Amino acid sequence: MLHKHAPGTSQAAPSRPSIATLPYEIQAAIFEAAIEPQIFFMDITNAMLTFARPADKAIGLTCQLSREIYLKSKTLHRFGRHSHWVDPERDIFYLYKDDPVPRAPRPNSLETKIPDGEDFDRTVVQNVAVDLQYLGDHPRHDPVVRIWIVFPHLQSIHIFVPKGPPQTPALRSSPETLVLSEIPSTQIVAAPGHDKELWLAVRYQVKKVCSRILTTENGWQGRHNPDVVGHFTSLRGTSPPAASEKHERG
Repeated sequence: MLHKHAPGTSQAAPSRPSIATLPYEIQAAIFEAAIEPQIFFMDITNAMLTFARPADKAIGLTCQLSREIYLKSKTLHRFGRHSHWVDPERDIFYLYKDDPVPRAPRPNSLETKIPDGEDFDRTVVQNVAVDLQYLGDHPRHDPVVRIWIVFPHLQSIHIFVPKGPPQTPALRSSPETLVLSEIPSTQIVAAPGHDKELWLAVRYQVKKVCSRILTTENGWQGRHNPDVVGHFTSLRGTSPPAASEKHERG
């Protein structure tokens, strides 16, 4: 029986199992399942926003079919002097470093502004990630307002929690080393110096803060409640930190 194979795929060795021997539909399904959201690191220092080059996705270089699937939902966008392929609905923009966020009684009194730095299409940055410790205690509304002001097309907030004991500081990672995994709803989490809570409770509190902001500001310029998603973070090729280990944010 003859199978339709994907263009650009070929079996490396007849004696070894190969994806190239599978029917086209199965090859396509495998590549689609293997492609994960890309993570773009962002840094705001002295009111200057910069983007780091994302990690290369080897899955997009495997063969012609994998590249076609990898790029089918992406569009090319400029970030400063560089261009990157982005899927605005899936890719995550990780604000791993930011200037101190001032406290304010209401969103419209928060003394923050859109930072200068690299030009980019703000409609592309829809899924923004921050470390759990960035949100402060409770969590506070100030960091959420800050995110919303800088990234007005926000659709989801992703919260990164280091895999390890509660109160573990945020990991020092890079696009090449950061690994994400799911947080169970019953997981106990805590930022350094903060009380321990169920992840489900933290997620609820963040959503409640977002709702309160929108209610207080009467829709706040057409914004709507973002999804809140949690991720464990770890470093590629390493084990989770032990309770006695100390990490410092750099």
